[in-house]
Amino acid sequence: MADSPNVSVVRRLYQARGNPEVIRQVLDGEVRWEVVDGFPYGAVYEGLDRVLHDFFGRLFTDFDEFVANGSEFFESGDHVIALGSYSGRARRSGKRFTARFAHVWTLRDGLIVRLQQCADTVQLARALAD
Repeated sequence: MADSPNVSVVRRLYQARGNPEVIRQVLDGEVRWEVVDGFPYGAVYEGLDRVLHDFFGRLFTDFDEFVANGSEFFESGDHVIALGSYSGRARRSGKRFTARFAHVWTLRDGLIVRLQQCADTVQLARALAD
């Protein structure tokens, strides 16, 4: 079965692997990016530029590798729920990690307007610890 248009947009974001050009194509300019406390740079980011620079820009300095893999997708109205895992390697410690996540995406007119994140923050904290 083919993905719905909203699920396709969310999958495209995961497949982008941090590519800022793709991120700019799928996120609304006024996106709200809610990163759970305890996650690196956990905060609420308002706007595409803040997401790219203040969140992703800082996050990718701490990790040599960082990948978010969505494995299950559920849709309800303008929401897509993705279950999956983060994996990667912390730059300073060299430690590898895998951490499960649940993301709730809200879309409007084919663009992502909100992320609500839940994640196993302990795994990332262990990897970042010296």
